[in-house]
Amino acid sequence: MITIDPMQPYIYNTFNTNTGGVMFGPDFYIDSIQNMKKVVTNQIFVDATLNKAAHAYIDAQTKFAKVVAGNAIDMAKYSVETASKYWFPKKEGTA
Repeated sequence: MITIDPMQPYIYNTFNTNTGGVMFGPDFYIDSIQNMKKVVTNQIFVDATLNKAAHAYIDAQTKFAKVVAGNAIDMAKYSVETASKYWFPKKEGTA
């Protein structure tokens, strides 16, 4: 039976400052999923060496997922800004 310690703070992470303080942003969901993987690996791998290797792998996955999510957000922002210049051009005499 898997038991989860409710005092582990990374399970209940609801505010992440990496995204500029956006509650429930992409980093929140990435961290939630990846930290749950760590909880499961703590229950499965009782050997310290295997557990450390599993956590290192999960940390690498987390960094990669955050980079991919950040790139997707940046591309979406760029696309919307570029398209809005054509859809809503500035009129002469307005700032």
